[in-house]
Amino acid sequence: MSEPSPVRATRSAWVTLWIVLVGGYCAVLNITVISVALPEIDADLGTTGGAIDVDWVSTAYLLGVVFALPATGWVADRFGRRTTYLACVAVFGVGSVLCMVAPVMPLLVGGRFVQGAGGGALLPIGMTIILEAFPPDKRGTAMGIWGVGIAGAPAAGPALGGWLVIALGWRSIFVVFLVLAALAFLLALMLPKSGYRQHRRFDALGWGLASAVAVLAVFAIRQSPSFGATSPILWALVVTVVACAVWLVVRSLKVVDPIIDFRMFGNWTFNLTLAVTAFINVAQYARLNFLALELQTVRDFDAQYVGLLLAPAAIGVAVTGPLGGWLTDRVGARTPVVGGLVAVVGSMWMLATLRIDTPSLQIAVILVLQGCGIGLANMPVSVASMNSLPQRYVAQGSAISNLTGQFAAAAGVAVFGAVLVAQVGSVTAEDVPADAAQDAFNNLFLIAFWIAVIGLVAAAFLPGARRSAAIRAVRAAEETAERPARS
Repeated sequence: MSEPSPVRATRSAWVTLWIVLVGGYCAVLNITVISVALPEIDADLGTTGGAIDVDWVSTAYLLGVVFALPATGWVADRFGRRTTYLACVAVFGVGSVLCMVAPVMPLLVGGRFVQGAGGGALLPIGMTIILEAFPPDKRGTAMGIWGVGIAGAPAAGPALGGWLVIALGWRSIFVVFLVLAALAFLLALMLPKSGYRQHRRFDALGWGLASAVAVLAVFAIRQSPSFGATSPILWALVVTVVACAVWLVVRSLKVVDPIIDFRMFGNWTFNLTLAVTAFINVAQYARLNFLALELQTVRDFDAQYVGLLLAPAAIGVAVTGPLGGWLTDRVGARTPVVGGLVAVVGSMWMLATLRIDTPSLQIAVILVLQGCGIGLANMPVSVASMNSLPQRYVAQGSAISNLTGQFAAAAGVAVFGAVLVAQVGSVTAEDVPADAAQDAFNNLFLIAFWIAVIGLVAAAFLPGARRSAAIRAVRAAEETAERPARS
């Protein structure tokens, strides 16, 4: 039988928030901290990877995320939020050990996949735990605080990674993650055994189909320049992805307990938040994964300097993250998300027009602006997404929301990597004249700019103050009605 959810934001709810924040921060930090270490990893292990390019160190993590996420909702409902959270932290720790000791590129890429399988699931599980700990009218504030760590981690990652690479070498990055995983595991032992529970059959075929769609799609996008547009292999992958996707949807509407209940997608607000999340993530991860490479390649900055230069974005996130959550509780998601995306669009245009001699201070200011925009927009979208769903869909919805964002990020990174390969021959743009490399990176960020513009247009249709208040009232009434049934 399901256990009761808290009815108000108690002290234990705030303790839960800070505990979950540690694991979430660790998972997101891991995505971008590696970006400044790619040249050093390539120099050390590049000759041991065969046909494996160094950008797969980033892509493999995201593949692990999209592989595991479809099953997250079922695991959390079946075994409980705390148990699932602990298991995810443990898997992330195992992946960190594999990366730390990897002697060749394929094993490093494999370790990153394992890290992603555990770390990616920490985000939806953490979000679910927080949403169930706080009442609907306090979720925006709670998620805004959580968002400082979650959205700030990508901005802080390059700074930490740059310092570690210069001071101790790239393997030290994974030592730090192993320590953080151990800390997150110990803290998570204090999480309450609460939250929605449901015993239902595991849809193994549905999970296999969903994972195949996500993983094969990202792989096809990333390898498309190598295969060529007329390659039979590429088109075989495309046909397989489409066939698996159709089979997954049709089958899920017929079975009793599908791994992904596509009835959720009958909710307009939920669908809209997924679209906005995807556009935000594609634009954001263009900067997170490729700006560090640009600064090192075009300007010959070392990893530590690049990390420090990218760090100011975290300041913007920290300042506006709680503000975005606070505004969501009062005026709905539309206002903070639109305002945030205006800043993202403007800053992305500036990144697309950088010159070889653009001052470092100007770049730092651009990153602060983008950090402010990301901080303002990220959590309001998540709150609007989860508030739009009945509680029986929260765990699945959280997993789908994160799967959408991470798949968009993985696909975006794959597309951007393919753009660089097509223009300059490699994602690191080595042995390419500086002006040619600068043009290639500018084209990449110009694509990200237009994607952010589409996200801005979509955000204009998010719930405003009146509709958000009505949605929160419905959710509060549902929780009140469900509590006696659970007791």
